[in-house]
Formats: sequence, structure tokens, C-alpha cells
Amino acid sequence: MMLALAVALIAMVAITCGTWPLLNRAGLARRSEFSSIFQTAVRWNSFMALAIAQKIFPPAGMAVVALVMAVIIIPINLVTVVLVTRFADRSTNWRRIGRDLAINPMILGSLAAILFRCLPFQLYGPLNQTLGLVGNAALGMGLLAIGAGLRVGDLWQPRFALVLPVILKLVLFPTLLIGAAIAFGVTGIELSYLALCAAVPTAMNGYLLARQLGGDAELYAAVTTVQTAVSFLTIPAVLSIAAQIVG
Repeated sequence: MMLALAVALIAMVAITCGTWPLLNRAGLARRSEFSSIFQTAVRWNSFMALAIAQKIFPPAGMAVVALVMAVIIIPINLVTVVLVTRFADRSTNWRRIGRDLAINPMILGSLAAILFRCLPFQLYGPLNQTLGLVGNAALGMGLLAIGAGLRVGDLWQPRFALVLPVILKLVLFPTLLIGAAIAFGVTGIELSYLALCAAVPTAMNGYLLARQLGGDAELYAAVTTVQTAVSFLTIPAVLSIAAQIVG
């Protein structure tokens, strides 16, 4: 499952980066816009995936989503920080990029989680319970943040820079991941777990990254709005296709 995920993610990054020369030559996207196109095409909304998995899958489904988060959050943030920084400022140096990577909260949080999980002993009971309560609250707060960040007016202003990442994220990536999973022999309900991870829209936290590093935050918010609205149709479609393949 993780090999399929890695292959699909690498292919998605390569395909999305490959669109830049075409978009630039045709005048369909500016440098700052492409950084948001890239982010919204490769990031994924883990909070939404967790919430859906909790409702429709057995507990193993949430465990798989959490494992996917641990595997891909760090590389996705490494790639997006480098790309957004470079596209926002061509003259930026690797020292600044390294600093941005070192203080990225998603990277630090994921590394801390992996470290805690690998410890040969359990955390102090009250501390472990406190972290559990914070984690449970984070899921609901994340879903509220998604709703608060949506801008319905953007649904009526379609343009190529807005439509492209919607197609890449909600159509191409599920196709890549399901295809890679089948190629690696993933069967049964595990295929549906991966399909859910592929089908969810982009994450809201990329908006903050775009604002901090000089990307097109407005385009990011617009794409997130459209992807979230469209995903109400595409998520059931992708899960239905995966169920048919499983069957």
C-alpha cells in the first residue's frame, strides 16, 4: 500500500511540474499562480479523510489514513516549501529554504508523532491522555477551519488556473493511486482505504504557506473552495469505482 502511494505521489508531482512549461508558454498561469496550482494538486485533506473513514470504515480504516499521513505529509511539505519559495522569488537562497523547512509545523509535528510512536515505552499516562484529547479536538477544529475558509463566490468565476488543479487532484490522482495499488496487488477493502485518501480535496494549511512564502493565496483559497464543493460528488464516485473493482 505504501509503495503504491509513493509511486502515485511521485508521478503526480512529476506530472504537475511538467505542466508549468506549457502553462507558461501559453500564458495560462503566472509563477505565483503555479505555486498554488502545484500545492492544491498534491496536498490532501487528511482531516476530511479521517472524518469520512471514521464514519464508513472499520477502525482499521482510520489507522490506514493515519499511516498515510505519517508517510506523505513530510515529503509533500518538503517539496511544496521548496517549490513555493522558488516560484515566489527566483533569487531566494537555499539557506532561507532550509530555515522554512526547519520551522514548518507540519514537518515538525509529523516527525514528533513518528518519534513518539517508535519509543520503546509508552508516554506518561496523563500526558498521553492529554495528547489524545487534543487530537480528538483537532479533527473537529480542522473541519470547522475548512468551512470557514471556503468562498462560495469563487464557484462562479472559473478560469484555467482554477480548473486545472481541480482535475489534477480529484480525477488524475485517484486514477494514479488506484492504478498503482492494483499494480502492486492491493485488494479488498484496503484498496478503498487508499481510494479515499486519493479522493479528498486539497488541505487548507497550504493557504497559510502561500501567504507566508509569497504564493498566490487568493487562488489557493478559490481552488480549495471549488475542490471541496466538487468532492461532494467525486468522493462517492471514486469510492464506488473502488468498490466495484474490489467486488
